[in-house]
Amino acid sequence: MSFTFDFDLDDDLDEAFDAIPAAARPPLRTSQATSTPAASTELPLSDLLDTLPEVISYSPLTIPVSRRAHITLARRDLFDARYQLIAQDGAGASDRDALAFLDAPSDLVPGVYEGGLKTWECSLDLVDYLESVIGEDTGWVRGRNILELGCGTAVPSVYLLSKLFASELASDSDSPWTYVTLQDYNRSVLELVTLPNVVLAWYMSPLSLAFRSSDSEEAPNSDSLHPGELALPPTLLAAFNSSLIAHRIRLRFISGAWDTLNLASPLPDAADSRPPNAFDLVLTSETIYKPESLPPLLRVLRDATASPLARQPLCLVAAKLVYFGVGGGVEEFLRAVESSGGSVVNVWERREGIGRRVMQVLWSDIVS
Repeated sequence: MSFTFDFDLDDDLDEAFDAIPAAARPPLRTSQATSTPAASTELPLSDLLDTLPEVISYSPLTIPVSRRAHITLARRDLFDARYQLIAQDGAGASDRDALAFLDAPSDLVPGVYEGGLKTWECSLDLVDYLESVIGEDTGWVRGRNILELGCGTAVPSVYLLSKLFASELASDSDSPWTYVTLQDYNRSVLELVTLPNVVLAWYMSPLSLAFRSSDSEEAPNSDSLHPGELALPPTLLAAFNSSLIAHRIRLRFISGAWDTLNLASPLPDAADSRPPNAFDLVLTSETIYKPESLPPLLRVLRDATASPLARQPLCLVAAKLVYFGVGGGVEEFLRAVESSGGSVVNVWERREGIGRRVMQVLWSDIVS
């Protein structure tokens, strides 16, 4: 069975997330079997960069926050991702599946597609809470090991990277490395929206100034406040990659199901001696809508915050109180956490309309 979350190609920001069963609709045809979860796979940044088109279009995403008027991030247009898929010659099975997701009335096909192409509302709530924690401290992100599970358009991580890119980054050999791991069920989501949004965050930041002001390039001005297009020539992608290395930032991309996700596997290009699962900050939003997904999700959340080398790990889960038609919600999540030996503290809440929360998950046998 598939479910619809009122997917709209013209505006991919969900503001309702009321799942309505769509059993009467024709099933979405894909090359993947819904009974077998996708195996977890590490995707090198270089491979993902090779999938980017020559040009992407973007629009501003305005995020209301409590401590100031709003935050604006540049986000790739979903219709642009669709055009990329249509224009690709000899598209593979994953590309055909992604195009089917974009054309279909369903936002969730269990075991095949988990809604990552859309920006879900609770990801904005995470940004609001993080802004209250970080404030004007642009250096807060530096040196941390960050994980976002079920990242999709990766709005919380893009916000954090924007803070990092705006800070005065040290490039000496003694400065700490910053790691950001972005995980989503579908590889196509990482290719079509996650990585483009990260590249946009870099381009809109001071880190791209050298590239934008170079005599050999006619680079457009960086402006996240208005819609625009960004050309992605090899020189820009090379500058992006070089900038990450120079400022000691490592991006890690993982696709596949949580059931097979092993965060303790060594990084292929580890830059320091920290274990890969010593996460200081773990984020996830709109990922508790299915009760059957809670056990693997909780295992990953626990594994990600269990290392004694993490510095006061903070694990945040943003969700709506109820996901109608799918069976999940906050109450089911609370019971699952408690039965796993953990506890939950509400750190942010919105009661109007469909209630939403940001929750901090704590484990009784893990000492911060």
